[in-house]
Amino acid sequence: MTKITNDLKRIQRISSVITRAIENCFSNAEISCLLCKFEYEEFTFELSSTIFDYTDINIDVSDKSSVKCMSRSIKELLGQINKIIKDLEGDEKELRRDLKKYGQAFSESPAVILSSVQMFKQIIESIKV
Repeated sequence: MTKITNDLKRIQRISSVITRAIENCFSNAEISCLLCKFEYEEFTFELSSTIFDYTDINIDVSDKSSVKCMSRSIKELLGQINKIIKDLEGDEKELRRDLKKYGQAFSESPAVILSSVQMFKQIIESIKV
C-alpha cells in the first residue's frame, strides 16, 4: 500500500508541474479535467485543457506501472505539442507568403502563441519521471 501511495504522489507531483506549466505558458488556458488515480490495479493520468483558441490537449493513459503511466503520458503530450507547433509553423509560413505576395497579411501572426508552445514543450521535456 505504501508503494502505491508513493507512486500516486509521484504522479500528482508531475501533474502539478504540467498544470503550472499550462497556466504559466498560456494566459487564457482552461483545464477542464485533471485526474490522477489508482483503480483496478492501474494508475491513470487524465488531462483535458484548452490552451488557446480552439486548441486542446487531451491525455488519457493508464498502466499498471506509475513510471510507465507517466512516461507514456509525457510522450503523448509531447506528440500533441509537436503537432501544434507544426501547425503553427505552417500558419506562420502562410502569413509570410501572403505578406510577400500581397503586401499584407490576412491573419494574425501566430508567433507569440508559437513561442508559448515552444516554452511549454521545453518544460515538459525537462520532466524526469
